[in-house]
Amino acid sequence: MDIRLKDLIGVGVASLLLFPVIFFAVLLATGTARLEVGGLDNETKRRIAGYLERNSPEQQAQDLEQSKLYEANRQAAVELDEKRRLLQEETARLELLKLETSQNLAQISQNREAIDKRVGESQVLSDQKIEELAQVYGSMKPVEAAPILMNLDDDSIARIIKRVPDARTQGRLLAAVGAINTQRAASVTKILGWKERGL
Repeated sequence: MDIRLKDLIGVGVASLLLFPVIFFAVLLATGTARLEVGGLDNETKRRIAGYLERNSPEQQAQDLEQSKLYEANRQAAVELDEKRRLLQEETARLELLKLETSQNLAQISQNREAIDKRVGESQVLSDQKIEELAQVYGSMKPVEAAPILMNLDDDSIARIIKRVPDARTQGRLLAAVGAINTQRAASVTKILGWKERGL
């Protein structure tokens, strides 16, 4: 078989020229490529026109403005969420303070009741002590009792004299106090005459 260089070159050129045709035929046969005859259909034209219109400078400016508005709204939503969270924390803190205040008020009320009870008991004890002192001073000589009484305040002296059972002894005790200090005797006399004091 005698093949010449000229024939080889001819076969090579034919192969090069036929390769795209054969390749395109294979693509058509496998369905990878499709051959359409005619112009663009209306849907494709509408899509292309919409894309071109969307990329106009006016549309780009609108898109940029909408993007800024979207970002501003997103930022506002983040800030609103943060304020809502802070408000919830503050509400929880106030509820806790309200509970603590309520508990403190209940404790204060209990303490006040306990104090009132103790003051009442103290008043009873004080009345008992005044009664006992009145019996002691009533049994003493007024001249001996008066200097001791002078160490007490005028209210206490008046309460003791008031509890002395004998009116004559009351008068003698007051006279003995007056012999030591007339101003204090006058003050005690005034207190003894003041019925609203409960003495």
